[in-house]
Amino acid sequence: MGNPDTKRIGRYEILGELGRGAMGVVYKARDPQIDRMVALKTISLRGQEPEAEREFRMRFLNEAKAAGRLHHPGIVSVFDVGEDEENQDPYIVLEYVAGEALNRILARERKLPLERALQLTEEIATALEYAHEQGVTHRDIKPGNILINQEGRAKIADFGIAKLNLATLTIPGRVLGTPAYMAPEQLSGTSSDGRSDLFSLGVILYAMVVGHSPFQGDSATTVCFKVANREPVPASALDLNLPRELDAVISRAMAKDPRRRFQRGAEFAEAVAELRSLYSAEPGSSTRTGTRTRTAALAQRAAFGGGPAMGLAYAAKLVRANILRAPIRDLMLGVATVVMLLIVGVQTRLLVFSHRETASNVAAIAVHPDQSPDGSEPPPPPVPAPSVSSSVVKAPVVSSKKSAAKKAVTSAPRAPKKEVVVALSNVEVAVRHQFKDATLSVWVDGKLALTRELHGGTQKRLVVFSGVRGNDSETLQVPAGKHVLRVRAQSSDQTVDLSKTISADLAGGGDQTLAVTFDKHNTAMLLQWQ
Repeated sequence: MGNPDTKRIGRYEILGELGRGAMGVVYKARDPQIDRMVALKTISLRGQEPEAEREFRMRFLNEAKAAGRLHHPGIVSVFDVGEDEENQDPYIVLEYVAGEALNRILARERKLPLERALQLTEEIATALEYAHEQGVTHRDIKPGNILINQEGRAKIADFGIAKLNLATLTIPGRVLGTPAYMAPEQLSGTSSDGRSDLFSLGVILYAMVVGHSPFQGDSATTVCFKVANREPVPASALDLNLPRELDAVISRAMAKDPRRRFQRGAEFAEAVAELRSLYSAEPGSSTRTGTRTRTAALAQRAAFGGGPAMGLAYAAKLVRANILRAPIRDLMLGVATVVMLLIVGVQTRLLVFSHRETASNVAAIAVHPDQSPDGSEPPPPPVPAPSVSSSVVKAPVVSSKKSAAKKAVTSAPRAPKKEVVVALSNVEVAVRHQFKDATLSVWVDGKLALTRELHGGTQKRLVVFSGVRGNDSETLQVPAGKHVLRVRAQSSDQTVDLSKTISADLAGGGDQTLAVTFDKHNTAMLLQWQ
């Protein structure tokens, strides 16, 4: 039997407070009828004008009706709804999730590993696909509304401002949601749908891998302006460990125009799943490697291994997984790169075969120096009569060489020439700088291997990101083994001339990234293998 002094709301026993929000309080409670832990959310209507109170009650009932229709493992379930007998405040009884909200996890850990962030994103996108099919839009997807249970799975909570697409509830002049995670159409007050939730999920993915929201500011007005007008810095430009393919997924999710975004949660989830499988399918592959470097490595492997057919099938799969959802120009560039590399691979095999034949002919001529070009044997030269000496018997030098060569040919078969293939390593030089115009040079073991122009963007767009002006990258193919790399940067106005050296032991067929970072004044250069 329950304690009579225990605080109750309806039939539910209040055990503690889980959190407070703008609309009310969330309690941890117990349902005595079935002995189940629940989360009970209330809305305080005290001090509200009668019209505002009716508005809040309408929104609250709308939440209960919308969320009550959703039964999905990635969505917090709704069990009951009612009103407090003492103050008439409405409440809703929700599934109790033992775990932690994503915003608290990010506040503690700042950002998540890529695999973890992609897993959570895929789960949330799948849950949103289900909700949108039921006609329900959340409209306030943010880290605070994503609960991570004890098994590490994501569950969407608080459909507090969700609406039924079939019976739209509008509140004129009122912006519902959190500006840093809201879609541009929500800020402008125009109609929104499930694609607005996907925009918000794209912002969450960015925040999970980078460590902060792509739209930051010291006021809500500034944040709203950036959401509506500014393109965020690519995630891979702020963290060189992130793959560039991730930028394409985030960019599509956060497109300003809803028509250019993922149109369904299932599309978003599929793109993330492809990205996850790409990096988990190849043990030891690095998430730093870009599409160009990985495609080049596969094509090179095909040229010296399984042949162009294998390379084409494998490289086409890679391009499809990475560039299919990117802009058309990126798709064309990827396909052109694969075709070019396959052609080079075929030509390389032909050159190797031709070299092998030439080497065989040269070897044959070396063994039979007196053989004519048409293969016929010339008449043997006269052999002089041997002269006997009391001490040494000498034979002509030519005769001894010729007889030794013939003896070697007849005594043992000629060994086949072995093809020597030098293993190569792909070295991606990734540069973060603040130069407006500069020249980057890279030497490998004292030989110039790369010269590249560096051009920075305007400070106006990147002012909130520590003044980083530009990000460039180039890939070198270096023979496997130990090498010394020297990097030099010279500004176009000759005011900066920096040089630094680093050693490396490169594995054949592997991928390595050399991160070149300049400080905010371009007065120092840091080289680091990643």
